[in-house]
Amino acid sequence: MAMTTPMPARSVKGNVKAQEKILYVANKLGLSSLKYMQGTTRVIYDQQTTASTVQTLFEGSQGRAFPLSNLGANGNQFQVNEALLIEKIAFFQPDAADGQNFNGPANLSYKFDLMIGNKTVIKDGVVEANGEQAFYTDGNAQSHVMHLEGVGILIPPQVEFKVTVKGFLTDSRVASTERIGCYLFGTGVLLDFNTSI
Repeated sequence: MAMTTPMPARSVKGNVKAQEKILYVANKLGLSSLKYMQGTTRVIYDQQTTASTVQTLFEGSQGRAFPLSNLGANGNQFQVNEALLIEKIAFFQPDAADGQNFNGPANLSYKFDLMIGNKTVIKDGVVEANGEQAFYTDGNAQSHVMHLEGVGILIPPQVEFKVTVKGFLTDSRVASTERIGCYLFGTGVLLDFNTSI
């Protein structure tokens, strides 16, 4: 009988923190200066205010000024020493082309794909209307939220990302033609000019 060498035991010391995951990925990508940048809580968002059954968010966002998007001239790609570890994904429904107010039926759910670079990192994720909710902005208008508890997904510097989303009625599962917006929020890394220049 052949003897096999046992696999070495893995040493896991508690939960991995957001900052540790960011630094681990940064080191794997050869981004050694990322550890000197400023950590922060970060929220980015984009919205499509023309109703459709399928919306692509963040792609082309550099052409949508605030308040339609808060990404600015770089659009769906962070600068050299910027990153975002996504901890929550939220969807909302703008009520008009100006993107300043929210409304919509309480029974609207969302099915989405999150792509980073040329990889789909969440495929057919579903955020239900009666799940976790946040951002009560206009009385009863809420965002529908998916919490990536204990995992997080990192968007590294200079890599394009986008969300493709379809709205559907929660009770009948029928596709719905809607305006849709998306928040990505979590732990971010921003350029810290005190140490990088």
